[in-house]
Amino acid sequence: MSHDGAWLSRLNIEPLDRGKHDRAAFSCGVDRIDNFLKSTAAKQADEDFTKVYVAVEPPSNNILGYYSLSAHVIDIQSLPENDRKRMPRYPTIPAIYLSMIAVDASMQKRGLGQFLMADVLKKCVSVADLIGSHFIVLDAINEDAARMYRRIGFHNLPTPGPETRMLMSMAKVRKAITATL
Repeated sequence: MSHDGAWLSRLNIEPLDRGKHDRAAFSCGVDRIDNFLKSTAAKQADEDFTKVYVAVEPPSNNILGYYSLSAHVIDIQSLPENDRKRMPRYPTIPAIYLSMIAVDASMQKRGLGQFLMADVLKKCVSVADLIGSHFIVLDAINEDAARMYRRIGFHNLPTPGPETRMLMSMAKVRKAITATL
């Protein structure tokens, strides 16, 4: 994968604005992810169910990539016994849910996915600094995505269903961010 640092430095990541950003043209190649941005994201963001951030290259308002974050909790019983021992005795543990992250097909293989993920991690640390959150949680859409998330530092949670639920502790995120500075 080649990274186009000069191009990435020109990009802005900003909150989705239905009046400004062109959602219709976005296509990452996965219908569920494309449809979320085109049909659901703005309404859910307006109603505070999620917050959606888009990558654009000014002066264009075409969406090159996006991600969506929301508050979440993890059932403490879903964690491995070793992890539960170190947790407070609450039924749930606070987390931030990365519900969607995608790059337009025409922009893939240029480093935009990593650029977006770096922004996700920084934003999650900022949120955790304000309200407390122990994990970042996501559901990998397939095994290729799960492998990529494992390389970043996420690990699997044993969950039923076709998707792989993964998480990373905020302590690990903070270490990763510090190591890259």
